[in-house]
Amino acid sequence: MTESQNNKLIVALHKVQGQISGVKRDSTNPHFKNRYASLEAVIDTLRPALQENDLVVTQAAGRFTEHGCIEVTTTISHISGQSMHTRFEIPLSKKDAQGAGSAITYACRYSLMSQIGRAHV
Repeated sequence: MTESQNNKLIVALHKVQGQISGVKRDSTNPHFKNRYASLEAVIDTLRPALQENDLVVTQAAGRFTEHGCIEVTTTISHISGQSMHTRFEIPLSKKDAQGAGSAITYACRYSLMSQIGRAHV
């Protein structure tokens, strides 16, 4: 393989980063009264650039840790088979289904934004 074949994932991510600039803050936190971008808004913003550059994102909730956190794994894969992943542990605000769902959604949103390299997306 040539060097360019080895780096298809990085080249594609580089192109994605050049194509995106921000995401609409479509939700409001009732506690702090501030606006933020929902997971859906982040995905909707990224999807066209990811697909155009042959990238696929998967996210999966994993195990509960001994520290009362839940683990979420985000994987970005290029259709060439190259991939990269991160694991994000986040504490549960409540130890019930609502708390787990909220933590998973939060972890998915921030893990995806950080892995794309655009924390302000």
